[in-house]
Amino acid sequence: MKRVSILLVLILTLSACQQRHLDIFPELSNEALLTKQLTVEQMHDDIDAFLEGALTRHPEIEEYADVPSLKAQAEKLKASITSPLTRIAFYRVVGKLSPFFQDGHSFLIWPYQELNLARDQGHKTFPLSVTVGQNGQLQLKQAYKIGDRSIPSSTEILSINGVESDQILSTLKQYVGGETELLREHVVAMRFGIGLWAYYGWLDSFNIELELPDGAQSVSLQKDGLWPEADAQATGMTASEAGKDHYYKRLSEDVGFIYLAHFDVEPDTFETFIDDTFATLREQKIKHLIIDVRDNPGGNTDTVTYLTKHLADKPFRMISKLKEKLNEENRGWFNYKGEVGEILLSDWDDWETPVAENKRFHGSTYLLIGPVTYSASIVLATTLKDNDIATLVGKTTGGFANQSAQGNLFNLPHSELRAYITTRMLVRPNGELARQGVVPHYNVNDYAIARCQQADGNNDPSLALIDLLLSGELEECKKVVTQSGKQ
Repeated sequence: MKRVSILLVLILTLSACQQRHLDIFPELSNEALLTKQLTVEQMHDDIDAFLEGALTRHPEIEEYADVPSLKAQAEKLKASITSPLTRIAFYRVVGKLSPFFQDGHSFLIWPYQELNLARDQGHKTFPLSVTVGQNGQLQLKQAYKIGDRSIPSSTEILSINGVESDQILSTLKQYVGGETELLREHVVAMRFGIGLWAYYGWLDSFNIELELPDGAQSVSLQKDGLWPEADAQATGMTASEAGKDHYYKRLSEDVGFIYLAHFDVEPDTFETFIDDTFATLREQKIKHLIIDVRDNPGGNTDTVTYLTKHLADKPFRMISKLKEKLNEENRGWFNYKGEVGEILLSDWDDWETPVAENKRFHGSTYLLIGPVTYSASIVLATTLKDNDIATLVGKTTGGFANQSAQGNLFNLPHSELRAYITTRMLVRPNGELARQGVVPHYNVNDYAIARCQQADGNNDPSLALIDLLLSGELEECKKVVTQSGKQ
């Protein structure tokens, strides 16, 4: 019995060690780090550790990053540190290494412990959801009510606290990962409130200049005073949809719509949502299903698999190959996978089986994608496209069709700032190796949607395109390009 107990303790200990590199937000080893100033030497060590950690973990670092430029940036950042700094101040230096990896799955996480503490103390980050417009302008993602004023969605933000919005975007892009400039812009928009706090230290009070229909106007938001409320009705959402990350709505007699903000959800919860939704589709006799992942940055691929099983009519696979680079943390129990630095490349032979015929969707499926569609949602896009399960509509994704994946996390030794670096590469189901985003079957930029009649007054270009496609009128809206390349 004693020997069994010892074995059990060993197994539990090994399990804890194996999972440590997957824990995203661990606590600090000592809360004194929240206020402690790091020495110049400690910060130099941390920058070296961040760089070395990426070089030893990323399976295709030389294909993603310009390694000489990456190393030069690390030396530049070290040279800029000449006096002790707190963790937050140090993040504002070392975080500038993140975009040089040119990978949305490789970056330094913001000092979340300090932010959590501030929130626990009642402080508030920037409250407005934003996006980046087609011309690179910062704008509201949805409509808001601020006092007795209604602010429409897509309103341009000219400045915040006296800093012009284009300067804010340019600054915050220095702290995010991403394969393309466009993707990094949208990552900034997704984490906008966090970014404003991490770089500028802004909390609780925001003076915002907006470009409204009757001219530029200023709005002052105060934590204990005037604070915005989302105007779901003006944004085009019903009360039952407002604030939901996943929802279904019926757009017309035979068209259904599923919105998926992310896949970072417990599989059981997501499966219940999908089961209920597809039961509703059958009950309503929906013929055309639209799934929107334009805002979806990814999450758990198990949810992607479960959704696809309800759409496919034959066995399918999610990827064709898997590449993994081994390091000290991911070699498996007793290092059974191999040696540090070894790269494992294997064919993916796991074929998924659709759900029973009476539970799957039998109509036509359309997947809406865009620049922010990333990670697990890109896996969904390539799975549906390469297996001929759905028609893709929207814009090319900012991330590559062949995804980096399964990041390892590790602390920088002195500051304990947390780094996330990918260790795996996924090859799309059709095996194509081109380094480009997922290209939709129908790109809204190729059509003059605005001049075509839009069914039901739809002002969403991607939904309007599907309306025109279903009505057979889409080709009449295709933009005419002359030999000079002008439209």
